[in-house]
Amino acid sequence: MNLMNKEIVELVLRVAAAQSAVLPRPIEITKGAEAGLYGPGGVLDSMALVQFIIEIEAALEEKFGVTVTLASERAMSQRRSPFLTVGSLAAYAEELLKEAGNPAQ
Repeated sequence: MNLMNKEIVELVLRVAAAQSAVLPRPIEITKGAEAGLYGPGGVLDSMALVQFIIEIEAALEEKFGVTVTLASERAMSQRRSPFLTVGSLAAYAEELLKEAGNPAQ
């Protein structure tokens, strides 16, 4: 795990911890990058996922100064959803930040 990915995982876990307070079942943040978000093993339903993505996008923009759109046709058309785990979401966000020309890479 590179430094940027580690920072994104930590950011996603912080948002997950905050969001867990309003979820019927909390996100298991103690699992770190392996914590399930959506789909099999995940705790977010589609409405909670939308709110979670909005929070992550805002946190990424604040941290890295780059606007990225996580929920897009590209994300939805992937064979393996980037929203399954904290780690898969962090990897996808890192990819988008690099493509957007994030100066922190």
